[in-house]
Amino acid sequence: MEDKDTVYENPSLEQRHTAYDVEEDELREKGKDGPKIYFFILAILALIATNIYFYVKYKHSDELHGTVLSEKTQMETELDRIEVELDRVTKQNVELTESLRAAQDNARIKIEELRTKLTQQQLSRAELVNAQKEIAQLRTTVSRYTKDIEKLKNENALLISERDRLKESAGNANRKADELEAINSELEQKVALATALKLSSININAVREKRHGEESIETKAKKTDKLRIDFNIADNPLAKKAIYDVYIRVIEPNGNLLIADNNIFEVDGVEMQYTDKTGIEFSNDGKLYSYEWQGPEDFKSGSYTVMLYTNKGLMGKGTIRLD
Repeated sequence: MEDKDTVYENPSLEQRHTAYDVEEDELREKGKDGPKIYFFILAILALIATNIYFYVKYKHSDELHGTVLSEKTQMETELDRIEVELDRVTKQNVELTESLRAAQDNARIKIEELRTKLTQQQLSRAELVNAQKEIAQLRTTVSRYTKDIEKLKNENALLISERDRLKESAGNANRKADELEAINSELEQKVALATALKLSSININAVREKRHGEESIETKAKKTDKLRIDFNIADNPLAKKAIYDVYIRVIEPNGNLLIADNNIFEVDGVEMQYTDKTGIEFSNDGKLYSYEWQGPEDFKSGSYTVMLYTNKGLMGKGTIRLD
């Protein structure tokens, strides 16, 4: 028993060589597996790096895509605001100048162009930035256009105010002119009345013509051949010293106007018939004027009314009664 145990605890040289060879073979095998493990670890690391790269890339891409969509939405909203502002200004019923109409048309064309660009699915970052610049320029253009419209509106308001003021002034002037015309007409009438010749006295006699040129005053109608009308003109320094036509109207006892022909004269625009007319020279010296009217062949009994006129109106009248 002791011999066997001694052999086990103290192997022989051959046994030790065999054990060494086994260990060497194991180490050799382990040495062969080392590079495989290394490359396997590298492959795992590369796969992890690739996954991280694509994760970061697609995450950035999603974020960029979201940013693009957000910016496109903001720009579309800005275009809506610009268009609303353009519509608001357009509805103000201001008569646009040619340049303002052209600016409005160009702004609307630009809005449509930008809307078309923003609806494109593949819009690069550069195109997006350029669109933002164009919208900013459009905003500036519409803002300037709005200011021009407001300026034009204010100018129109001033012109309308000035027009109304001028119309009011013209209305006042017309009313004043009408008032002055009425006053002037009234003054003219007063002047006409003031300068018109008026009788201070009138005396009418029936005259009978006798043989040898003798005449006598009568009161009988059947003996009367003519009427003698003597009159004086009242003092009037305003009346023009000149020769005046005097129109005589004789009304017979039955109320008829005696006329020999269709004699017409005008007084203040009114046409009137007259019996006879004569001319007198007025010099405002109070002298006596005399006129003889050859009446009808047979005078009637009753009252005869004699009225004297100038173109400015009635000078005066008198009556005579014949038996």
